[in-house]
Amino acid sequence: MTVYIIHENDVWLPPFRKAFEALKLPFIEWNLSEAHSFSLDKQPEHDAIYFNRISPSSHTRNHRFSCEITSQVLDYLSLHSCRIINDQRALSLELSKVKQYVELTKSQIRSPRTIFVASATSLNQNASTIAKENFLKKLKESARENFFNESTQKWTPFVSKHNRAGKGLGVHLFNDDKQVEKQFENLINNTDNNDDEEFSVDGIYLLQEYIKSPKQVINRAEFIGYKLMYIIEVDTRQGFQLCPSDACRKTADSKLVKQSADEIKHGFDIRSQDSYTDKEKQLIEQLEIFLRERQIEVAGIEWVDDGTNVYVYDVNCNTNYNVAAETRFFGDMYGTVKLGEYFQKQLQK
Repeated sequence: MTVYIIHENDVWLPPFRKAFEALKLPFIEWNLSEAHSFSLDKQPEHDAIYFNRISPSSHTRNHRFSCEITSQVLDYLSLHSCRIINDQRALSLELSKVKQYVELTKSQIRSPRTIFVASATSLNQNASTIAKENFLKKLKESARENFFNESTQKWTPFVSKHNRAGKGLGVHLFNDDKQVEKQFENLINNTDNNDDEEFSVDGIYLLQEYIKSPKQVINRAEFIGYKLMYIIEVDTRQGFQLCPSDACRKTADSKLVKQSADEIKHGFDIRSQDSYTDKEKQLIEQLEIFLRERQIEVAGIEWVDDGTNVYVYDVNCNTNYNVAAETRFFGDMYGTVKLGEYFQKQLQK
Protein backbone atom coordinates (compact mmCIF):
# COMPACT_ATOMS: atom_id res chain seq x y z
CA MET A 1 0.00 0.00 0.00
CA THR A 2 2.02 2.86 -1.37
CA VAL A 3 1.58 6.46 -2.51
CA TYR A 4 3.43 7.33 -5.69
CA ILE A 5 4.16 11.08 -5.89
CA ILE A 6 4.40 12.23 -9.51
CA HIS A 7 6.28 15.55 -9.57
CA GLU A 8 9.17 17.49 -11.14
CA ASN A 9 10.37 19.88 -8.43
CA ASP A 10 12.29 18.36 -5.55
CA VAL A 11 12.35 21.69 -3.65
CA TRP A 12 8.62 21.46 -2.91
CA LEU A 13 8.73 17.93 -1.47
CA PRO A 14 10.23 18.25 2.07
CA PRO A 15 6.89 19.04 3.83
CA PHE A 16 5.25 16.08 2.10
CA ARG A 17 8.09 13.74 3.03
CA LYS A 18 8.06 14.89 6.65
CA ALA A 19 4.29 14.44 7.03
CA PHE A 20 4.13 11.07 5.26
CA GLU A 21 7.05 9.70 7.25
CA ALA A 22 5.43 10.82 10.51
CA LEU A 23 2.22 9.04 9.47
CA LYS A 24 4.24 5.94 8.47
CA LEU A 25 2.69 6.27 5.03
CA PRO A 26 4.87 4.46 2.46
CA PHE A 27 5.63 6.61 -0.58
CA ILE A 28 7.76 6.51 -3.72
CA GLU A 29 8.69 9.57 -5.74
CA TRP A 30 8.50 9.67 -9.52
CA ASN A 31 10.45 12.80 -10.40
CA LEU A 32 9.60 13.32 -14.07
CA SER A 33 12.40 15.83 -14.54
CA GLU A 34 14.59 12.73 -14.66
CA ALA A 35 14.72 9.94 -17.26
CA HIS A 36 12.09 7.20 -16.94
CA SER A 37 10.71 4.38 -19.06
CA PHE A 38 7.34 2.64 -18.85
CA SER A 39 6.23 -0.57 -20.56
CA LEU A 40 2.60 -0.28 -21.57
CA ASP A 41 1.94 -3.99 -21.09
CA LYS A 42 3.54 -4.08 -17.63
CA GLN A 43 1.06 -3.82 -14.76
CA PRO A 44 1.93 -0.98 -12.30
CA GLU A 45 1.59 -1.63 -8.58
CA HIS A 46 -2.16 -1.85 -8.06
CA ASP A 47 -2.33 -1.66 -4.28
CA ALA A 48 -1.31 1.98 -4.51
CA ILE A 49 -2.35 5.59 -5.09
CA TYR A 50 -0.75 7.67 -7.82
CA PHE A 51 -0.75 11.34 -6.83
CA ASN A 52 -0.21 13.77 -9.70
CA ARG A 53 1.30 17.06 -8.55
CA ILE A 54 3.09 18.14 -11.71
CA SER A 55 3.52 21.90 -12.11
CA PRO A 56 2.62 24.06 -15.14
CA SER A 57 5.70 26.19 -14.40
CA SER A 58 8.02 23.19 -14.86
CA HIS A 59 9.47 24.68 -18.06
CA THR A 60 10.97 27.54 -16.03
CA ARG A 61 13.14 24.97 -14.21
CA ASN A 62 14.43 23.57 -17.51
CA HIS A 63 11.96 20.69 -17.27
CA ARG A 64 10.34 21.63 -20.54
CA PHE A 65 8.55 18.35 -21.23
CA SER A 66 7.56 17.22 -17.72
CA CYS A 67 3.89 18.10 -18.26
CA GLU A 68 3.72 16.30 -21.60
CA ILE A 69 5.44 13.25 -20.11
CA THR A 70 3.03 13.30 -17.16
CA SER A 71 0.08 13.19 -19.55
CA GLN A 72 1.43 9.98 -21.08
CA VAL A 73 2.16 8.48 -17.64
CA LEU A 74 -1.42 9.20 -16.54
CA ASP A 75 -2.72 7.53 -19.71
CA TYR A 76 -0.54 4.50 -18.93
CA LEU A 77 -1.87 4.31 -15.37
CA SER A 78 -5.45 4.72 -16.60
CA LEU A 79 -4.92 1.83 -19.03
CA HIS A 80 -4.36 -0.41 -16.02
CA SER A 81 -7.22 1.11 -13.96
CA CYS A 82 -4.88 2.49 -11.29
CA ARG A 83 -6.17 4.78 -8.56
CA ILE A 84 -5.07 8.28 -9.58
CA ILE A 85 -5.47 11.41 -7.48
CA ASN A 86 -5.84 14.36 -9.93
CA ASP A 87 -5.87 12.56 -13.27
CA GLN A 88 -5.99 13.90 -16.84
CA ARG A 89 -8.95 16.14 -16.01
CA ALA A 90 -6.91 17.94 -13.36
CA LEU A 91 -3.86 18.14 -15.62
CA SER A 92 -5.82 19.68 -18.49
CA LEU A 93 -7.15 22.40 -16.15
CA GLU A 94 -3.72 22.94 -14.66
CA LEU A 95 -2.22 23.62 -18.08
CA SER A 96 -4.79 26.09 -19.39
CA LYS A 97 -6.26 29.14 -17.73
CA VAL A 98 -8.60 29.50 -20.71
CA LYS A 99 -10.00 26.06 -19.91
CA GLN A 100 -10.30 27.02 -16.24
CA TYR A 101 -12.42 30.07 -17.08
CA VAL A 102 -14.55 28.08 -19.51
CA GLU A 103 -15.25 25.41 -16.89
CA LEU A 104 -15.89 27.97 -14.15
CA THR A 105 -18.36 29.76 -16.42
CA LYS A 106 -20.14 26.47 -17.14
CA SER A 107 -20.61 26.09 -13.39
CA GLN A 108 -21.88 29.69 -13.11
CA ILE A 109 -18.87 30.75 -11.06
CA ARG A 110 -17.84 34.32 -11.77
CA SER A 111 -14.35 34.95 -13.19
CA PRO A 112 -12.76 38.16 -14.54
CA ARG A 113 -13.41 39.21 -18.15
CA THR A 114 -10.66 37.53 -20.17
CA ILE A 115 -9.38 37.66 -23.75
CA PHE A 116 -6.70 35.38 -25.14
CA VAL A 117 -4.30 36.37 -27.88
CA ALA A 118 -2.39 33.55 -29.54
CA SER A 119 0.75 33.33 -31.63
CA ALA A 120 1.53 30.06 -33.38
CA THR A 121 5.04 31.40 -34.01
CA SER A 122 7.47 31.68 -31.13
CA LEU A 123 8.03 35.31 -30.17
CA ASN A 124 11.70 34.88 -29.28
CA GLN A 125 14.60 36.42 -31.16
CA ASN A 126 14.31 33.92 -34.01
CA ALA A 127 10.75 34.89 -34.87
CA SER A 128 10.15 36.76 -38.11
CA THR A 129 9.54 40.50 -37.98
CA ILE A 130 6.13 40.02 -39.60
CA ALA A 131 5.06 37.52 -36.93
CA LYS A 132 6.12 39.89 -34.15
CA GLU A 133 4.36 42.87 -35.74
CA ASN A 134 1.15 40.89 -36.31
CA PHE A 135 1.11 39.73 -32.70
CA LEU A 136 1.68 43.23 -31.30
CA LYS A 137 -1.02 44.62 -33.59
CA LYS A 138 -3.54 41.99 -32.46
CA LEU A 139 -2.57 42.53 -28.82
CA LYS A 140 -3.19 46.29 -29.04
CA GLU A 141 -6.45 45.82 -30.94
CA SER A 142 -7.71 43.34 -28.34
CA ALA A 143 -6.77 45.63 -25.46
CA ARG A 144 -8.52 48.64 -27.00
CA GLU A 145 -11.58 46.66 -28.06
CA ASN A 146 -12.15 45.15 -24.64
CA PHE A 147 -10.82 47.63 -22.09
CA PHE A 148 -11.32 51.07 -23.65
CA ASN A 149 -14.65 52.91 -23.38
CA GLU A 150 -15.10 55.10 -26.46
CA SER A 151 -17.88 57.17 -24.89
CA THR A 152 -15.90 58.10 -21.77
CA GLN A 153 -12.45 57.82 -23.37
CA LYS A 154 -11.31 55.91 -20.29
CA TRP A 155 -9.45 52.65 -19.86
CA THR A 156 -10.34 49.78 -17.52
CA PRO A 157 -7.11 48.53 -15.90
CA PHE A 158 -6.13 45.05 -17.06
CA VAL A 159 -3.36 42.50 -16.61
CA SER A 160 -1.47 40.16 -18.91
CA LYS A 161 -1.01 36.49 -18.02
CA HIS A 162 0.37 33.32 -19.52
CA ASN A 163 -2.22 30.67 -20.32
CA ARG A 164 0.04 27.92 -19.01
CA ALA A 165 1.74 29.43 -16.04
CA GLY A 166 2.32 29.27 -12.31
CA LYS A 167 4.16 31.52 -9.83
CA GLY A 168 2.56 34.61 -11.38
CA LEU A 169 4.51 34.24 -14.62
CA GLY A 170 4.01 36.96 -17.20
CA VAL A 171 1.63 38.98 -15.02
CA HIS A 172 1.80 42.74 -15.58
CA LEU A 173 -0.68 45.53 -14.84
CA PHE A 174 -1.63 48.00 -17.61
CA ASN A 175 -3.74 51.12 -17.93
CA ASP A 176 -3.73 51.51 -21.72
CA ASP A 177 -2.59 49.89 -24.98
CA LYS A 178 0.61 51.96 -25.13
CA GLN A 179 1.84 50.34 -21.93
CA VAL A 180 1.03 46.85 -23.15
CA GLU A 181 2.76 47.53 -26.48
CA LYS A 182 5.87 48.82 -24.72
CA GLN A 183 6.01 45.81 -22.39
CA PHE A 184 5.73 43.28 -25.19
CA GLU A 185 8.03 45.20 -27.54
CA ASN A 186 10.70 45.16 -24.84
CA LEU A 187 10.12 41.45 -24.33
CA ILE A 188 10.30 40.55 -28.00
CA ASN A 189 13.09 42.88 -29.11
CA ASN A 190 15.42 42.89 -26.12
CA THR A 191 18.40 40.83 -27.23
CA ASP A 192 19.72 40.79 -23.66
CA ASN A 193 16.52 39.24 -22.33
CA ASN A 194 17.28 35.73 -21.13
CA ASP A 195 14.26 35.46 -18.87
CA ASP A 196 12.32 32.61 -20.47
CA GLU A 197 9.60 33.04 -17.85
CA GLU A 198 8.32 36.01 -19.87
CA PHE A 199 7.52 33.93 -22.96
CA SER A 200 4.30 31.91 -22.82
CA VAL A 201 5.30 28.31 -23.40
CA ASP A 202 2.10 27.50 -25.33
CA GLY A 203 1.99 30.76 -27.31
CA ILE A 204 -1.22 31.95 -25.62
CA TYR A 205 -1.30 35.23 -23.71
CA LEU A 206 -4.28 36.46 -21.70
CA LEU A 207 -5.52 39.99 -21.21
CA GLN A 208 -7.76 40.09 -18.16
CA GLU A 209 -9.71 42.77 -16.37
CA TYR A 210 -7.88 43.77 -13.19
CA ILE A 211 -10.07 43.19 -10.15
CA LYS A 212 -8.95 45.45 -7.34
CA SER A 213 -9.41 44.38 -3.76
CA PRO A 214 -10.09 47.25 -1.33
CA LYS A 215 -8.17 45.25 1.28
CA GLN A 216 -5.30 44.52 -1.16
CA VAL A 217 -5.57 40.78 -0.59
CA ILE A 218 -6.56 37.65 -2.44
CA ASN A 219 -7.88 34.44 -0.90
CA ARG A 220 -6.82 30.90 -1.65
CA ALA A 221 -9.03 28.01 -0.58
CA GLU A 222 -7.32 24.65 -0.10
CA PHE A 223 -9.39 21.52 -0.80
CA ILE A 224 -8.70 17.87 0.02
CA GLY A 225 -11.15 15.16 -1.02
CA TYR A 226 -13.31 17.82 -2.70
CA LYS A 227 -13.85 19.49 0.70
CA LEU A 228 -12.55 22.81 2.00
CA MET A 229 -9.63 22.44 4.41
CA TYR A 230 -8.95 26.14 5.07
CA ILE A 231 -8.73 29.57 3.45
CA ILE A 232 -5.46 31.48 3.41
CA GLU A 233 -5.36 35.24 2.87
CA VAL A 234 -2.46 36.61 0.82
CA ASP A 235 -1.25 40.22 0.88
CA THR A 236 -0.99 41.34 -2.76
CA ARG A 237 1.13 44.39 -1.99
CA GLN A 238 4.08 42.02 -2.37
CA GLY A 239 3.36 41.64 -6.09
CA PHE A 240 1.78 39.03 -8.34
CA GLN A 241 4.07 36.11 -7.51
CA LEU A 242 1.84 34.44 -4.93
CA CYS A 243 3.09 30.85 -4.78
CA PRO A 244 2.16 29.68 -1.24
CA SER A 245 5.10 27.32 -0.78
CA ASP A 246 7.68 28.60 1.70
CA ALA A 247 10.34 27.45 -0.77
CA CYS A 248 9.02 29.98 -3.32
CA ARG A 249 9.81 32.94 -1.07
CA LYS A 250 13.55 32.36 -1.43
CA THR A 251 13.47 32.79 -5.20
CA ALA A 252 10.65 35.31 -5.48
CA ASP A 253 11.69 37.86 -2.86
CA SER A 254 14.08 39.67 -5.19
CA LYS A 255 11.22 40.38 -7.60
CA LEU A 256 8.63 41.42 -5.04
CA VAL A 257 7.63 44.95 -4.17
CA LYS A 258 9.32 45.67 -0.85
CA GLN A 259 7.19 46.79 2.10
CA SER A 260 8.10 47.41 5.71
CA ALA A 261 7.70 44.67 8.29
CA ASP A 262 4.96 46.70 9.95
CA GLU A 263 2.91 46.89 6.73
CA ILE A 264 3.25 43.19 5.88
CA LYS A 265 3.67 40.94 8.89
CA HIS A 266 3.64 37.61 7.11
CA GLY A 267 2.11 37.90 3.64
CA PHE A 268 0.21 34.63 4.15
CA ASP A 269 -2.31 34.17 6.97
CA ILE A 270 -4.90 31.44 7.52
CA ARG A 271 -8.36 32.78 8.28
CA SER A 272 -10.69 31.65 11.05
CA GLN A 273 -13.98 30.16 9.89
CA ASP A 274 -16.01 32.89 11.57
CA SER A 275 -14.41 35.39 9.18
CA TYR A 276 -16.00 33.79 6.09
CA THR A 277 -18.60 36.04 4.49
CA ASP A 278 -21.94 34.75 3.20
CA LYS A 279 -20.65 35.30 -0.36
CA GLU A 280 -17.61 33.18 0.39
CA LYS A 281 -19.64 30.41 2.02
CA GLN A 282 -21.83 30.22 -1.07
CA LEU A 283 -18.75 30.20 -3.30
CA ILE A 284 -17.15 27.39 -1.29
CA GLU A 285 -20.25 25.24 -1.86
CA GLN A 286 -20.05 25.97 -5.59
CA LEU A 287 -16.35 25.15 -5.71
CA GLU A 288 -16.78 21.85 -3.87
CA ILE A 289 -19.38 20.83 -6.45
CA PHE A 290 -17.13 22.13 -9.25
CA LEU A 291 -14.25 19.92 -8.08
CA ARG A 292 -16.38 16.82 -7.47
CA GLU A 293 -17.98 17.02 -10.90
CA ARG A 294 -14.51 17.07 -12.46
CA GLN A 295 -13.00 14.50 -10.06
CA ILE A 296 -10.29 16.90 -8.85
CA GLU A 297 -9.61 15.76 -5.31
CA VAL A 298 -6.80 18.11 -4.29
CA ALA A 299 -6.77 21.78 -5.31
CA GLY A 300 -6.04 25.34 -4.31
CA ILE A 301 -8.47 27.86 -5.79
CA GLU A 302 -7.88 31.61 -5.68
CA TRP A 303 -10.34 34.51 -5.76
CA VAL A 304 -10.48 38.25 -5.24
CA ASP A 305 -13.33 40.30 -3.76
CA ASP A 306 -13.82 43.81 -5.18
CA GLY A 307 -16.25 44.73 -2.40
CA THR A 308 -19.29 43.81 -4.49
CA ASN A 309 -18.53 40.53 -6.26
CA VAL A 310 -16.14 37.65 -5.80
CA TYR A 311 -14.09 36.59 -8.86
CA VAL A 312 -12.31 33.24 -9.15
CA TYR A 313 -9.19 33.60 -11.28
CA ASP A 314 -7.01 30.53 -10.70
CA VAL A 315 -7.55 26.79 -10.19
CA ASN A 316 -4.38 25.10 -8.95
CA CYS A 317 -4.41 21.31 -9.15
CA ASN A 318 -0.76 21.18 -8.06
CA THR A 319 -1.04 22.70 -4.61
CA ASN A 320 1.57 23.64 -2.04
CA TYR A 321 0.96 24.70 1.54
CA ASN A 322 2.49 27.58 3.46
CA VAL A 323 3.92 25.80 6.48
CA ALA A 324 4.87 29.07 8.21
CA ALA A 325 1.23 30.24 8.14
CA GLU A 326 0.01 26.79 9.22
CA THR A 327 2.39 26.78 12.17
CA ARG A 328 1.17 30.19 13.33
CA PHE A 329 -2.49 29.13 13.09
CA PHE A 330 -2.43 25.41 13.98
CA GLY A 331 0.82 25.17 15.91
CA ASP A 332 2.46 22.87 13.34
CA MET A 333 2.37 21.86 9.68
CA TYR A 334 -1.17 20.90 8.72
CA GLY A 335 -2.01 20.57 5.03
CA THR A 336 0.42 17.77 4.18
CA VAL A 337 -0.66 15.86 7.30
CA LYS A 338 -4.33 16.09 6.33
CA LEU A 339 -3.38 15.04 2.81
CA GLY A 340 -1.51 12.01 4.14
CA GLU A 341 -4.48 11.06 6.33
CA TYR A 342 -6.76 11.31 3.29
CA PHE A 343 -4.45 9.01 1.34
CA GLN A 344 -4.48 6.50 4.20
CA LYS A 345 -8.27 6.36 4.06
CA GLN A 346 -8.22 5.94 0.29
CA LEU A 347 -5.71 3.08 0.53
CA GLN A 348 -7.92 1.31 3.07
CA LYS A 349 -10.75 1.33 0.54
